[in-house]
Amino acid sequence: MEKKNNQAKKAVIIGASSGIGAALAIELSKKGYILGLTARRMGVMEKEIQPELVSPSYLSYMDVSDIESSISALHDLIKKMGGIDLMVINAGVSGSSSNMEREAAEQLIRINVLGFAAMLHEAYRIFQKQGHGHIAGISSIASLLPHPNGSAYNASKAFVSNYLDSMRLRIKRRGENVTITDVMPGYILTPMTEENKRMFWVASAEKAARQIARDIIKKKPISYVSRRWRLIAYLLSLMPRPLLYRIF
Repeated sequence: MEKKNNQAKKAVIIGASSGIGAALAIELSKKGYILGLTARRMGVMEKEIQPELVSPSYLSYMDVSDIESSISALHDLIKKMGGIDLMVINAGVSGSSSNMEREAAEQLIRINVLGFAAMLHEAYRIFQKQGHGHIAGISSIASLLPHPNGSAYNASKAFVSNYLDSMRLRIKRRGENVTITDVMPGYILTPMTEENKRMFWVASAEKAARQIARDIIKKKPISYVSRRWRLIAYLLSLMPRPLLYRIF
């Protein structure tokens, strides 16, 4: 462990039962962070994640689509931890819109958009009050482009990325000591993506977590995971929409 417990930073990871969230919990634990982990699958966190952690950790059930109970659970968790320095908002779902019913799209939006916004604002209020803090939100390279089979998902990630960017500008203008990091993964091998046969430049969740942890510690405003996706992001920013539509 890099620091003694009484000096360790404290991080909450929302959505820590699998994929990037679980891998990041293990990585931050190695770096000495005291952790608060939330997810709907408490059993998975208890049996599969917590035994891998080398620093103190606390678990809490959270379903971000239930906003009021999530806010209450967050404050209870922070109280048990004795404070918070970093919040990672990773909770989210994916879904193909090619055959997505309206109800499924609305549930995705409740989690990826409304749940995210609620957790972002609560973290900001906490850090604003205590005078310091760091918020990392997991968006996606998918936020940069439309997709015929991922309209709801891509739009939800565009919301996340734009909201983080706007919050960063607000904080800068107010001169507040709160850091915002937009984590933009490309293709990451997780339970949510393992059936996607069209992925390229695929990174493991563990590799992604190592880079995300480094970028958080460096307080980078944007973390492209892996870094080669920075080039794709730049090219997409230059590409005329008509040309982009031809690709799909």
